[in-house]
Amino acid sequence: MEFYDYEVIGKELKRLRTEHAYTQEQMADQLGCTVSFVSNVENNRAKLSLRVLTYYAKLFHVSVDSILNAGLIDAKPQNASALRDAEALDVLHQFSPADQERIIKTLRYIREI
Repeated sequence: MEFYDYEVIGKELKRLRTEHAYTQEQMADQLGCTVSFVSNVENNRAKLSLRVLTYYAKLFHVSVDSILNAGLIDAKPQNASALRDAEALDVLHQFSPADQERIIKTLRYIREI
């Protein structure tokens, strides 16, 4: 059985929105809801509906699975390393794509030292 961390999924929705320079106001207008609802979904204070999930996926040209996988929790983590990897990816996804590239290049550089 798979479990999802909806707080992480909300962060992924926010990351996608901000990465594509959409405001919460624009999302609310297009979804026909309030700005506070968009904020609440992105901050895990309101339930994520299939309609909202599919809208984000279509608008930002990603699969629903890719959004859900951001918040996928393994019920039986293999080891502490897997948890660290998941946490590192979560933190990395909070940066813009350009910043992500810089961080990855920096980490590769540090590894070679």
